[in-house]
Amino acid sequence: MLPKTNRLILVATLAIGGLLSGCSGGEERAESPKQEQCETLLGAENVEAAVKATGGSDVEVSGTPQADVLADRLAREAKRWQKSDLLHTPYTACRMSAFEGDRIVGTVDVSVKWSVLSVRMMDNPQIGRTWRQVNESLFVAPEPGPARMQLLAVCAVPGAIASQPSDLPLQFEVAAKDLGTELRWELLSTFARSVAGEMDCEKRPVVPSALPTSG
Repeated sequence: MLPKTNRLILVATLAIGGLLSGCSGGEERAESPKQEQCETLLGAENVEAAVKATGGSDVEVSGTPQADVLADRLAREAKRWQKSDLLHTPYTACRMSAFEGDRIVGTVDVSVKWSVLSVRMMDNPQIGRTWRQVNESLFVAPEPGPARMQLLAVCAVPGAIASQPSDLPLQFEVAAKDLGTELRWELLSTFARSVAGEMDCEKRPVVPSALPTSG
């Protein structure tokens, strides 16, 4: 049997060794609550793929990744809207910033707002070059700008003025330079279905799971 002094030294050595191994960085950082909420809002596999595509070793998540909260804010804004209102509040649902050390190496932005575009504007040839109709309540712009994808969805909000459905559609957007087109669509379509599912649209927009083809 070891003397009492030696036993105390051994216990102290093992305890210090355990603390050092726990701080060694070999364990993965626990997901933040907001990242978990983004996974619920956008799909866990989609978020995992997006984070991986950014290439950072650490991810910081911000925004309002709650479909019911976003839906409530959008509905309240639509009920106050008048035709003369041209400024609409953009709501960031999830902003995932990937870090390598202290440097941001990639960002994924997922947002929604009421659009300044109306459904009638989709007949304009110039606008039509960017947007294409998917069904009676949905339009998509696969590449309206570098690394961006947008979706326009008609949602008639009870309590809004009569022209709101056609003059004030929802506009969803995913902006991320490191993501491929298919992954952008997966994030965008899942996001749109999540938010629209929480809104009291008189007729819920139908968002397909597959990226609509041109033509």
